[in-house]
Order: sequence, then structure tokens, then C-alpha cells
Amino acid sequence: MNEVYEFRRAPSRGVIWLSATAVLMLIVAVSLTGSEELSWLVWGVGAATLCWMMLPKPVAGIRVDDDYLVLSAWRNPRSIRLDDIAYMRVTEASAETDIAIVYKDGREEGTFIGDMPEIETLIDVMAKRGIAVRDAY
Repeated sequence: MNEVYEFRRAPSRGVIWLSATAVLMLIVAVSLTGSEELSWLVWGVGAATLCWMMLPKPVAGIRVDDDYLVLSAWRNPRSIRLDDIAYMRVTEASAETDIAIVYKDGREEGTFIGDMPEIETLIDVMAKRGIAVRDAY
């Protein structure tokens, strides 16, 4: 087959937008009310926003080729041989896990929800490689 599937999820910028909006609202509040004692809050939230923007935010995702499923491919890659996987199961185990990998020896491992594509896409990708995704619907 020689087809490599890569799924990448860029980090969310929601926190940055939220804190930038908070800085703007604080600036408006300080200028309208004239309360200069709140200006330190504007500087503090602004500095926290800049620090958050400078922190590295790794890309989440998986890579699947003919031989391996690589979890957390751009963060902390961990390869799993496709020959070792019996099937994958959709699960509601926790808020951080929605797919469990069931190995042929009976072990089960949860995957990070941020790494996985939509269930329909995962079903198609894994079906091309002969691995079933159970309990999807």
C-alpha cells in the first residue's frame, strides 16, 4: 500500500484570545472609570498573555503507515506494530481517552483524545490496514 496517513492537530489559541479580550476589557474599564489602581491588573494579565504565547505548544496527532501506528507522533512518539493490534475500541473510559487499543495478547491501552482524528476517519484509515474499530456506533 505504501500510503502514510498523518493527522495533526494544532494547539488551540482559545486561551490567548480569551486573555487578549480580558486585557482589552480591562483597559476599557480603567479608562472609563479612571481607576488607576487597576492598571497593575492590566499589566499582569498582559504579561501572562505574552508568556503564554511564548510557551512551546506541541502539535498532537498520529501517523499510520503499513507497519506502525505512531501515537503522539510530534510530541513524544511511540510506535506500535500494527501486527500486535487485535482491534481498536471506542470507549468512554475518561475525558482524556476515547479510543482504546486492544492488543493480541489481551492488554488494553487508552489513547490521548487529542491525538486521534474523528472516529469515521480513523475507521477508514485502520480498515485499509486490516484493523477493526469496534463499538463505534
